[in-house]
Amino acid sequence: MSDSNLSNLAIQAALSNEWEEAISLNGNILKENPQDINALNRMAFAYVQVRKFDDAKRIYKKILGFDRYNIIAQKNLDRINNLLKQNKSGLNSKNTIFPLSPSLFIEEPGKTKTVVLSNIAPSSVLSNLNMGDPVTFKLKKHSAEIRDTNNVYIGALPDDIAFRLIRFTKAGNTYLVNIKNITKNSVSVFIREIKRGKRFASQPTFISLVSEKNYVSHHTTSRQTNEDEDDNSSENEEDDAQEEE
Repeated sequence: MSDSNLSNLAIQAALSNEWEEAISLNGNILKENPQDINALNRMAFAYVQVRKFDDAKRIYKKILGFDRYNIIAQKNLDRINNLLKQNKSGLNSKNTIFPLSPSLFIEEPGKTKTVVLSNIAPSSVLSNLNMGDPVTFKLKKHSAEIRDTNNVYIGALPDDIAFRLIRFTKAGNTYLVNIKNITKNSVSVFIREIKRGKRFASQPTFISLVSEKNYVSHHTTSRQTNEDEDDNSSENEEDDAQEEE
């Protein structure tokens, strides 16, 4: 089974609170790619939910060994340490300890996209963010910014993505955006298309470049075919008129 399929199964297991299954599936991914940061984060998250804090801490430290600026791993490691300092009896509850992150949602071709922001905010702003935090677009005439729920600037979308989202949002599309990953010098967001307006009802937001060319080519060809048929029809009508004369 491919890593992509295993990742989807691991995500589904986490969303269903099947934590032991999530640990097993992420473990299979890590056998093939021990430095898969996403799988490591998912496994550590699952270990926290089943109260295996030592295992979770070990994995978060491993992530920091690969990427010492991984803010998510550092924050969750700090949260575990704070939990362990609290009343231990409170850790026996079956409730979820960390809120389940929306960034674990399964990707859907054409409807979702992970985007790395440019011109990101200072680390003092980034340090207040967590994986899964909801954020919003601020669309301008030729650009799009990502801001938190307090309207604090986080970063800007690449021009090509911004252009598409401005165009599709004006046509009635709506989107959900969450923080996916944070490091000292990088922030990525997970964008999901929620609703399509009538104008682009049959066109995904994040259609690939090749697919988009095929889409445009198909519609251009169809339009040209219709125009040729109309021209031929007009010519036939003229010929019939001349014969009647």
